Amino acid sequence: MKSTRYIVVVLIRFILLFSINLQTTNESRFLFDSSKTDVMSFERSDHILQKQIPNAIAFTSDIKHHPLFKKAQQATPDRYKYAVDKGAYFVPTDDGRSFYIVWTPKNFQRMQIRPMLITLHGHASWAFDEFFIWHPYAEKRGIGIIALQWWFGTGEKTQDYYSPENMYIIFNSALQQLQIKPSHVLLHGFSRGSANTYALTSIDRIKNRFIVLTISNAGGMARDFPPNNDIITGKFGSTPFRDTHWVMYCAERDPNPDRDGCRAMQTSRELVMKHGGKVELFIKDPIGDHGGFHRNPSNVNRALDVFEQLIR
Repeated sequence: MKSTRYIVVVLIRFILLFSINLQTTNESRFLFDSSKTDVMSFERSDHILQKQIPNAIAFTSDIKHHPLFKKAQQATPDRYKYAVDKGAYFVPTDDGRSFYIVWTPKNFQRMQIRPMLITLHGHASWAFDEFFIWHPYAEKRGIGIIALQWWFGTGEKTQDYYSPENMYIIFNSALQQLQIKPSHVLLHGFSRGSANTYALTSIDRIKNRFIVLTISNAGGMARDFPPNNDIITGKFGSTPFRDTHWVMYCAERDPNPDRDGCRAMQTSRELVMKHGGKVELFIKDPIGDHGGFHRNPSNVNRALDVFEQLIR
């Protein structure tokens, strides 16, 4: 009798896993189970099912062979391990060029309000860095995380990074799979990532309006960056930032004041407001340097307080 029950249980589990695989389409992403085994155990499968990620998509370990993923893993081994330990998933982009990290708090799919943070690293950096510095705050407040590896691992030219248009395609698909509602996303960018937040926010405004708050962290709205120039010259209309909300950070000791420091961010604030945006909080750090936003927890918590007020 006991052996019969065991066989039935095993068959039910096999049917559940097989039905998930049948739901996979060509447009689906493949999530990598962060355990190091190539074959998922039943215990690991149960853990994944409990995450309740929509369209729970076919799981594969192929991404661990992706050259950019391996490079990021080798460059930041401790932070990669941190992401694994915290239960993050690693998702290859549809174009095969990169990947992003997804983490959601416990019972995320049962929450009426599902806030999500999208974060962009700085120049020549790694998504694991962003996940590492944001996760403690997100976990405490019940906010999910998407951290995109938008640098391709070599070079510093524009083509060595995703464009805002291509990033938005990735984010739009991920947010829809996670069933995130409009006006429930916090977009953050640091340094070069911040310089791309302006175009991303304007694109989102005319498309799905997922973003309710943008944190531009030490990276100005440079006029010589083509997407920003499109905004300034009116390609997106006279008020491309209408109904958008912003937190901006600058440090007085930033080594590049006209690009990332307070002169740059003050100009960016004026441009955002001129084009219809509302700067809810402008943090001018008298003792900070580049990267100072996360070195002072008060900065992060003040910004997250603004986000929580906007999604209530």
